[in-house]
Amino acid sequence: MKNEKTRGSMLTSTALILCCVTFGAGFLCGDMVSEYRRAGAPAASAPTPQDVQHQPAAQVRQDEEARASSHIAELREQVKRSPDDASLWTHLGNLCYDSGKFDEAIEAYGRSLALAPGDPNVITDLGSMYRMKGQGAEAVKYYEQAIAIKPDHANAVFNKGVTLLLDMERPEEAMAFWQSVLEKQPHFALGNGTHLHSVIHELASDAGVQLEAHGRYETALRAYAEALKVKPEFLPALVHRAWLLEQTGRAGDALPLWKKVVALSPEATDPAGKPVRDRIR
Repeated sequence: MKNEKTRGSMLTSTALILCCVTFGAGFLCGDMVSEYRRAGAPAASAPTPQDVQHQPAAQVRQDEEARASSHIAELREQVKRSPDDASLWTHLGNLCYDSGKFDEAIEAYGRSLALAPGDPNVITDLGSMYRMKGQGAEAVKYYEQAIAIKPDHANAVFNKGVTLLLDMERPEEAMAFWQSVLEKQPHFALGNGTHLHSVIHELASDAGVQLEAHGRYETALRAYAEALKVKPEFLPALVHRAWLLEQTGRAGDALPLWKKVVALSPEATDPAGKPVRDRIR
């Protein structure tokens, strides 16, 4: 999936579904220049690829931050002149969102919604800003508002599940929510076109990897278990659950899983790269 901004953004893309999600925070950075142009402001001249090629990475970042700050300042002047224009407040929120100015984005989105209530994209982005601030429950509240307005809002549905999985460490609730969506909309697709039913087990398993990497072992085990409820023969979840059980002193519980792994894939390896078959001889 291209790293392009769609308002009401999905928190991540699906390559390996959650590989780009930062624990507790993650969103797609958008094209700040194009967002600003849509706000009606004059376009600033952007550096050419040749210019960027000869600049140190730190300098490139500084230049990008300076341009973004300039865009935000100019848009703030616009909203001062037209404070009742909801679209300007939305664009200001978008720019602050992309620049990591979470509180300012929350304020701008709030002003937009006060003027033009009920936009599920703005509500979803507002929820994502609360997620960036580490307020998962508040984020879920806004995702639910967006879903109530537009039940097939792909990114609000995805973001709510991811927030429950990772931030709030409630994998059972996340999976139950996604399953409830599929009961009503069997062909529900995520924002990148992937059908939820085809990746729901991967979402849970990838979340388990994220949780495990951050020392949330028991929650990771629960996430792997949720993946296996959906697809009992899903090798990544089997391997990672068996491995984590073993690493946490439960080798007896891991052994049946290792045997199942070998039965499904005799050449399978564990996360350390060693043959699984060696574990059951």
